[in-house]
Amino acid sequence: MADPIVKALEVLNDALKRDPAALTQLVNLRVDCNADLVDHPLIQSAEYHGIAKVGVLGLINGIVGNSPSGDIGAEGSIDRETGLFIQIRKFVDMRDEKTDLIA
Repeated sequence: MADPIVKALEVLNDALKRDPAALTQLVNLRVDCNADLVDHPLIQSAEYHGIAKVGVLGLINGIVGNSPSGDIGAEGSIDRETGLFIQIRKFVDMRDEKTDLIA
C-alpha cells in the first residue's frame, strides 16, 4: 500500500499548482475549537490570542499522520504580524524536514 503521507502531499501539491490562492486561503482558515479537540492525540490545534483553533492542515495530519506534531507541513512566505501564509510554495513531508513550518 502506498504511503498515505506521500499520497496526501501529491494531492495537496497538485491542488496548490492548480490554484495557489485558494489553497493558501484554505490553510489560513482556522476555526475556534473546544478542549476536547485540542486534546486529540493527532489533530493539531493551536492557541491564537488566547483562543484554541484548528485548521484543515491540522485535521489532515490527524487523518493520515501518526505524529502529534504533524507529518505534513507547508513552506511559504508568512506575514509575521498575523502568522498567516501570504503564499504557500509547497507542502512538505515533516518526517524529512524535522522542523515545523506550519504557521
